Order: sequence, then structure tokens, then C-alpha cells
Amino acid sequence: MNVIADNIDGAALESAWTEFDRIAKLRPITNDEEYDHTVALMNRVLDIMGESEQHPLAGLLELLAVMVNSYDNVHYAID
Repeated sequence: MNVIADNIDGAALESAWTEFDRIAKLRPITNDEEYDHTVALMNRVLDIMGESEQHPLAGLLELLAVMVNSYDNVHYAID
């Protein structure tokens, strides 16, 4: 049992996800097209954030960077 997860408002989460999905269309990266989309989204978030490391989108940027890095490590690894 996870107290944090148990206290999440499901309706609010669904509403937030639906709006985020409409805007970002973020999915796990499984091909180069999704990779390009995620990199473009990451670059847009960087443009919005500017130099602010405390920006509200910092967590999203970190998530996008992890996704891109994971795909890079599998598909574009340098030996």
C-alpha cells in the first residue's frame, strides 16, 4: 500500500492527463519519429524555462531528458 498513491484524486489526475496529452502527446519512445517528437518537446520546454532551474517545468524537462537518454543509449550507443 502506498499512502501517496492512495491519496491521489483519480478524477483530477484523469483531467490533468487528458489536457497534458492534448498538448504534449508524450508517449514512451519506441521509434525515431517518437524520438524526434520528444526531442522537439524537450527543446520547447528548454525555451520556455530559459535559465530558471526552479521553473515549474523542471520536472518535465528531467523526465524528457531521461526518456531521450534511454533511447539514445539503446539506439545510438557509441562503442
